[in-house]
Amino acid sequence: MISENTVEELMKQKYGKDRLCLVSPDYFEILGTDRVQDTNKLFGEKFLAYRKAWRENPSKNIVGNFPLHLDVESTNTCNLRCAMCQIPFDKMKPGFIDMNLYNKILEEIKTHGLPSIKFNFRGEPLMHPKIDELVKKAKEAGVLEAQFNSNGTLLTEEKARKLIDAGLDRIKFSVDSINPDTYNSIRIGADYEKTISRIISLIDMRNDLGKKIPSIQVQMVYMESNHKEVEDYLDFWEDKVNRIGISRYRSGGNITGEEERMTAMQNRIPCPQLWQRLVVLYDGTILMCCGDYSMKNPLGNVNHDKLSDIWKSKTLENYRKLHLNYDFDKIDACLDCEVNYA
Repeated sequence: MISENTVEELMKQKYGKDRLCLVSPDYFEILGTDRVQDTNKLFGEKFLAYRKAWRENPSKNIVGNFPLHLDVESTNTCNLRCAMCQIPFDKMKPGFIDMNLYNKILEEIKTHGLPSIKFNFRGEPLMHPKIDELVKKAKEAGVLEAQFNSNGTLLTEEKARKLIDAGLDRIKFSVDSINPDTYNSIRIGADYEKTISRIISLIDMRNDLGKKIPSIQVQMVYMESNHKEVEDYLDFWEDKVNRIGISRYRSGGNITGEEERMTAMQNRIPCPQLWQRLVVLYDGTILMCCGDYSMKNPLGNVNHDKLSDIWKSKTLENYRKLHLNYDFDKIDACLDCEVNYA
């Protein structure tokens, strides 16, 4: 299989540097319809300032009074069992975030301000019966960007209209192939034709309403089963969605050999997430990043801790210092993590 770096170079040759955005070392986007009118610019100056801080705070060791972004887990359950997924859904007790707990989070958001919120971590947000209400409350609290990732299989016309009306700013659909057989073999439990039609229906609904928001995006995990389809995938989506994302496959702590480990360690960098975000699970557990699926380093719980206190805590500050010193493996959650590689 060709590497993701080679894919990136191919995309530069195909589309030019102006249409390719490197979001992180293992994720890049191609501008689809955003090449005509970039929806990010529609969010205003405050949003652009937030994105600037997102880029600069980690490199300058700037820790604001509150995170720039929260991943609030609407639910930890999912209706699919995807081939590359590392989350042990069948071993977890399913749950949904309680509205009282969410309201407690919103109070801090109103007090400190929060540019961005995403309503997923381990699960499928469309399974939450009040996902549109979560979005609406976030917008009413002043959040600039309310968003979530979804597999799209549960997106009915009613849910789509409610989400648009609630003020959803961005939705990213995980669609790993435009080949039905490949897609169905990766997204186990999904049906290609149904999923694609629901995404297209959302696009049509937004456009028919004369709206530019939400930004509708698709993304694929680039791996052995679909690596030959990248160009066809981009050709299919580029005139339909705002952006198309390509993400490298994370194998989940597979750095086993000492030689392989030493080579990988040379490419690790202080993880920017420690200066950007916090994660809140549906039960209120607070985590430091999106890589700690196993909850190895919980920082507290919203039921009895303030997010602002956790953000400025000695524990999290110590984690930041360890990363700046490249002592990643002194933190359990960071041991063999594949998120922060250059």
